[in-house]
Amino acid sequence: MASFVVDAFGTAVSVKCHASDLDRLRQQWSRCLTEPVDKPKQIERVEHSGGELVDTADYALSSAVTLAAINAQAGERLMFHACGLADPESRDVAVLVAASGTGKTTASVRLSQVGLGYVSDETIAVDDDLSVRAYPKPVSVVIDPAHPTQKSQHGPDELGMAPAPEGHLGLGAVVLLTRRRDEHVAPTLTRIDLIDGLVDLLPQTSALPRITHPLRTLASAVARVGGPLRLEYSEIEESVELLREALGSTAPEVEFVHLPPTAELFTDETVAAQPVTDPRVVQRSPYLDAVEADGRVMLLLGTQSVVLDGVGALLWQHAEQPTRIEDLLQRCREEFGPHPDDTQIVNSSVEQLISHSVLRECDEVTPPGR
Repeated sequence: MASFVVDAFGTAVSVKCHASDLDRLRQQWSRCLTEPVDKPKQIERVEHSGGELVDTADYALSSAVTLAAINAQAGERLMFHACGLADPESRDVAVLVAASGTGKTTASVRLSQVGLGYVSDETIAVDDDLSVRAYPKPVSVVIDPAHPTQKSQHGPDELGMAPAPEGHLGLGAVVLLTRRRDEHVAPTLTRIDLIDGLVDLLPQTSALPRITHPLRTLASAVARVGGPLRLEYSEIEESVELLREALGSTAPEVEFVHLPPTAELFTDETVAAQPVTDPRVVQRSPYLDAVEADGRVMLLLGTQSVVLDGVGALLWQHAEQPTRIEDLLQRCREEFGPHPDDTQIVNSSVEQLISHSVLRECDEVTPPGR
């Protein structure tokens, strides 16, 4: 058996393989190769299965290396399931986010062949200071479109992909990809609302709930680079100038408010409280994190998100402590003005929020001044 070590966005991963596979695998992983690590606690280990099904084994290795690095760094930094391309002059990285099988690998290859530097086609890890950790792994190319899970591995050198510039890489833009396959359209790059972007970004993150204040961390990174962008395109290489322009400009930071849970929401006594049959008093249900922007609130409940606006957002924001529904109704009247059906609207909204575990019923009101 033989082995080599790769740097997977900051995690050293030792790969054990058959000697006959070593040269091929080292070529595929040439831009990630690093020196062996002496301290066992600083290294992850995976094994290449070998055998006659070369493409299957190579693809499985790529997934195993990525998963090992994600598990090792869970809770430590923000990780996007995305590809990354860097501007060679500014060394800023455009993080291109899309669901699996919708064009990230193609974007990585083509954009790195027309002027941008290849950072990764799989995972982009971002530190608190917005530093980006490169992961120029082999590119997974679909062998037969009829079988999209069967892929061959190709090193970026083999495909003529420009390397990322040397030195510090920083987050420059977070871009949601929308490819138009039905007709050819000229590429457009549009800035979108922060909450809308977070909703689409959340499923394309890795181990986000394990980060302290996960939504704040995600929102802060996106807000500091001017908010999320959406790229609509037909042929990704046609968008290279739009992306370089976005990376070369400085957009103002987007404002948002962090609404962390209070310690009381997580006490055993609070969680175990029995609801009453008459929902006269409600309080926020336990949640992981929340942010508010432009009057809309996004909650993280476990791995699921909920977005509230209008009456729903106001009810939730004013129910941090056990609060009478009649007091919440008065808050709504003060905020939105009186309405002939305001009592019905508030009661109906409260019921919906309870059914979605956003609010919970409780049996006493918090004393004033507590």
